[in-house]
Amino acid sequence: IAWISQHEKKRYNELLFMIDTCQAGSMVLPTKSPNIIGVGSSTVGQDSLSHHGDHEIGVYVIDRWTYYTLDFLEKIRPTSQAKLKELFRVYSTADIRSTPQYSNLKLFNSRPIDKILITDFFGSVRQTVLFNEGSVEEALAQKTVGEEALFLVPHNLELVSQLPF
Repeated sequence: IAWISQHEKKRYNELLFMIDTCQAGSMVLPTKSPNIIGVGSSTVGQDSLSHHGDHEIGVYVIDRWTYYTLDFLEKIRPTSQAKLKELFRVYSTADIRSTPQYSNLKLFNSRPIDKILITDFFGSVRQTVLFNEGSVEEALAQKTVGEEALFLVPHNLELVSQLPF
């Protein structure tokens, strides 16, 4: 219900919801809102198992599904053409020792997962225009930038390739 409310208020365009926990399918399957892809590490009734531990502190530090997800994503560059389907192929039941669960992909904006870029959700770099407060309205009125490119800062107009984090 929360996702439906967020969609009605236009608070997201597309959303990738990923969860790694025991019985993750119980969180993913109920997703009925449009433009959400949900993927969980395990089906209802299954555990999500650890990959390896830290022997010095005596605890497991990462689960198998997260380990293979991060291993894949760490190789993605901002210009990557890798598709979401390639990420989903990483989830071998032999490696993660559980069965990944996916939401109803038909609700996702009519785009098949073999056409959706990973960088639509991770690691993309967008050109951003920084404005003084007074110049934002002018730029929008002149349609030189879209609202999604705006970031207010207290200094002169400057074009940057990435937000200064």
